[in-house]
Amino acid sequence: MTVRSVVGTLVGVFVLGAALSAARAATAQELQKRFQERYPKLLEQKSAGKIGETFQGFVEAVKEDYTKEEAVSGLVNAENADRTELYKLLAAKENITPEKVAERNALRNFQRARPGDYLKGQDGRWTQKK
Repeated sequence: MTVRSVVGTLVGVFVLGAALSAARAATAQELQKRFQERYPKLLEQKSAGKIGETFQGFVEAVKEDYTKEEAVSGLVNAENADRTELYKLLAAKENITPEKVAERNALRNFQRARPGDYLKGQDGRWTQKK
């Protein structure tokens, strides 16, 4: 095998990997649609006190027991996966880190939380918004 064929193979693998990554990465419109579809269920679980917002910009089950419920764990996983993608998209657009975007979103979510919603602060404690 020549150096040229090895380089060609590596370039082909790289291009294929990049294409697959791009195909998997959701667009902002796709993410928005999924957020909208999931919102009523998320709101329902927040109202039930099972899911809350964290200072890191993600959602979590308020109690360990709730993670055993598929309605909670599936919702948390899907929401956080999409938030992670959205934070990456926004970070690239604003030339900042995804963590900074998540931090801003967390602040906004804490401010918009309804009375009774659970919020997890930097100390790791859950409190209900009054």
